[in-house]
Amino acid sequence: MDEIRNRNDLINILSTLVKSRVEIIFFVLCLIAAMIFVPNFANPQNLGNILWQSSELIILSTGMTFVFMNGGIDFSITAVLPLCSVIGAEIMIHMNNSGISVVLAVVTMLAIGFSIGVINGFSVTILKMPSFIATMATQLIFAGVALTITQSSTIGNISPDFLNIAQGNTLGLPNAAIITVLVVIITAYALHFTVYGRQIAAIGTNHRASIISGIPIKKRIFSLFVISSLLASLASIVMSAKNGAGMPGLGKDMLMDVIASVIIGGTSIIGGYGNIIGTVIGSILVLSLNNCLNLIGIDWYYINVCKGALILCVAMLDIMRNKNR
Repeated sequence: MDEIRNRNDLINILSTLVKSRVEIIFFVLCLIAAMIFVPNFANPQNLGNILWQSSELIILSTGMTFVFMNGGIDFSITAVLPLCSVIGAEIMIHMNNSGISVVLAVVTMLAIGFSIGVINGFSVTILKMPSFIATMATQLIFAGVALTITQSSTIGNISPDFLNIAQGNTLGLPNAAIITVLVVIITAYALHFTVYGRQIAAIGTNHRASIISGIPIKKRIFSLFVISSLLASLASIVMSAKNGAGMPGLGKDMLMDVIASVIIGGTSIIGGYGNIIGTVIGSILVLSLNNCLNLIGIDWYYINVCKGALILCVAMLDIMRNKNR
């Protein structure tokens, strides 16, 4: 029975990607057009750079997908990134970049992400705060803490062993790519092939019916914010290892890209449905859009206008689609 249900889930995911996601098909066509008409876009080195840059965006977007499935949002990821980065770097510097310092830094960074997720989850489920208020508050607090710790200065000269987390290779494959693929596999399985994932979808679709069904709603919603922040701390580890430094401004402009990736990928803005594979595709498309516009020579503020219009259009399509269901 479970095997049949899992097979049906997989069929539903694939059919949704192929039939319902008009925007994905549209942007894939735009991507193909870009490869033909935008100078140097189809260059193997440029495409490789897009894939290299995609790991942190994919990790962040998969975490945000869980929060979106409940109709919420997590602004605090842009505070988790710099706070984890600078504290991890401080630990390694103060311990002279010893082997144990790398382990302690990574564990501490993950613990920080987990703790911020707990604060967000507590605020939303126990204090009944709207997610955008709760996570905006933690974003302001912890982004300020990151700046205070370093006085806005970058912390360099961190351990080469730490840099190897993202810059190294295992069995000929980049470590950053391996981490990203593992995150995608685990989150996709949890969301699409487990009771937990079905309960999350049920809560986002019909809150009242979920209560009647006996689903532990508070625990499930609480877990969404923990997952989001924990994955944000993992993304911070990857980004810090790539940059070779602890940065108090790390990822400050990534929130809109994350939101765009999730929405383009097929996750409903009002909750009830999410798609990890769609989110991965959305992340690559967003980075490709940024790259194309940069290659054409468009200024960054016009790029923001384009991304804002993109989010608005896709959100409108999602609202219209939900009205027709």
